[in-house]
Amino acid sequence: MKITVPPGVERDHFWDEPPEGSWEFWAFRWPVKAKVGDTIYFFCSRKLIAKAIIERIDLPGKSSCERTGKYKNSWKVFWKPESFVDMRQQAEFNLNV
Repeated sequence: MKITVPPGVERDHFWDEPPEGSWEFWAFRWPVKAKVGDTIYFFCSRKLIAKAIIERIDLPGKSSCERTGKYKNSWKVFWKPESFVDMRQQAEFNLNV
């Protein structure tokens, strides 16, 4: 699964370490074409910047952002922080995945 990380403040939060015991997620308006165990590839400016393993997919209405309460009506793809790999410095991995 490929996700484009937009520039700006939202992207800055992307690199923050989540609170202990929390999982990170990305929200979508429509059902996702992925399943638990798939790899998520994060891109910014068409460069691979990170990857993680999908641990859970929530249907709309099941959960929301603990910090803001947003995204309750969105599909959410979750990953554990332990599976997240920062690849910004690994230029050799900036391939078409």
